[in-house]
Amino acid sequence: MRTEVIEIYQSGKGYKAISKALGLQRTTVRAIIHKWQKHGTVVNLPRSGRPTKITPRAQGRLIREVTKDPRTTSKELQASLASIKVSVHDSTIRKRLGKNGLHGRFPRRKPLLSKKNIRARLNFAKKHLNDWWPNQLLGSGGNYFFTQGHVGLDFFFSLNNKNHHLQTAFCVYLCYI
Repeated sequence: MRTEVIEIYQSGKGYKAISKALGLQRTTVRAIIHKWQKHGTVVNLPRSGRPTKITPRAQGRLIREVTKDPRTTSKELQASLASIKVSVHDSTIRKRLGKNGLHGRFPRRKPLLSKKNIRARLNFAKKHLNDWWPNQLLGSGGNYFFTQGHVGLDFFFSLNNKNHHLQTAFCVYLCYI
């Protein structure tokens, strides 16, 4: 796009004609032409700022190690880079990985259920699937679970320290399967 602006400008057209032809703002056309007149090029010029301490080779190594073992810590990666004589802070490593789409996340919590627990729960649910529960309400210490029906229109009062439907309290397991 910038080279097109310069070509049209060299053919003798003005800022207004160039901006209409290419659909750019007049100030954008002016800035491109002034940059070309001053520097002789329209490519992005190098900017000021500290050069990165992580070399492309070290960055590739970081990405390989993290994709191989996602649970690797930034301190372990820092020690790994120290072996190839690249000394950086662990936050620098995390920032570089983030720029490459590798963000640190906490793993999702999994329920502490063994295969045996899962089978037992499933068998219990299958066994009591068609059982009739009084009022379709299960209570446990003030927490209520509805096994079927609607919840929105039901209203009831509860006293603290009272167990409701104690004979069906074991059915609370059905709600967690």
